[in-house]
Amino acid sequence: MLPQPVLEAKNLTKLYNGVAAVDAASFTIQPGEIVGFVGLNGAGKSTTINMLLGFLKPSHGEVILFGKHVSLSNAATSHQKIGFATGDMALFDDMTGRQYLHFIARAYKISTQTDTYQQLVEKFEPQLDKKINTLSRGNKQKIALIAAFMSDPELVILDEPSSGLDPLMQQHFLDLVRQQSEKGTTIFMSSHYLNEVIDVCSRILLIKNGKLVKDIPASELEIGAGKLVRVVTKAKVSPPTAAELIEHEKRSDSYVLQFLYKDKAIRLQAWLGTLPNLQDVTISDHSAEAAFEDLYAVQEVENV
Repeated sequence: MLPQPVLEAKNLTKLYNGVAAVDAASFTIQPGEIVGFVGLNGAGKSTTINMLLGFLKPSHGEVILFGKHVSLSNAATSHQKIGFATGDMALFDDMTGRQYLHFIARAYKISTQTDTYQQLVEKFEPQLDKKINTLSRGNKQKIALIAAFMSDPELVILDEPSSGLDPLMQQHFLDLVRQQSEKGTTIFMSSHYLNEVIDVCSRILLIKNGKLVKDIPASELEIGAGKLVRVVTKAKVSPPTAAELIEHEKRSDSYVLQFLYKDKAIRLQAWLGTLPNLQDVTISDHSAEAAFEDLYAVQEVENV
């Protein structure tokens, strides 16, 4: 028997003046999954998350958390099992970071003396004794993330969680997500940083204009990014079949060919073996953002 889903969205819809910000979105998240939720600005990510948490009432459809239907009246009950953080989260500006985290601890009926709390503080090194309204965006975000994970929640919902963090803290955040997943925590996260979603998520949901248009393994998006290939040859050569040409330039004594390759690696290897007078070859990962744009382009074609 399959375990009970942690979260279910069924035909989730939110209308504003008759226009759908979210249009009949349906998905299920199983215990222990890390699911990425991606889309361009205005696609409906934050609106969906606000309905999942009970902050917004759906126009149609329903949300089920831990087997119970979510409404504005009972959302607080389910929140005892949920951690939440957003990239522009409103904190209590007149409190210090320490006071705010103590307030959150009381709300969850936990202590700030736990190993979890101490480990989070050591990981993110927040400025706890300054008032929140004096902190940079990144330092506010550290406090929001500690608050989201300090209660060892069963489900963590994150909306642009690493926004404002420097690269080192972004890496600490990703390490934290991996550690929590190993403990069985379920994580649902939206992000503008597609590479970080690919790095930690098992599935990716793609939302466009309020519609959920893709539900794919993260590995499929990573593979879809393809390889960026650059070869330098003494004689002019033609790119292999299935290559997307980027550059084909003659230098003083050589030719430079650069292309995007998404076919099987063994075919690329065979083609490279046929090149005469090969002087140099570079193969690197293409950007994940490009793969994301490709998915959007494919969806445009499918909808024509």
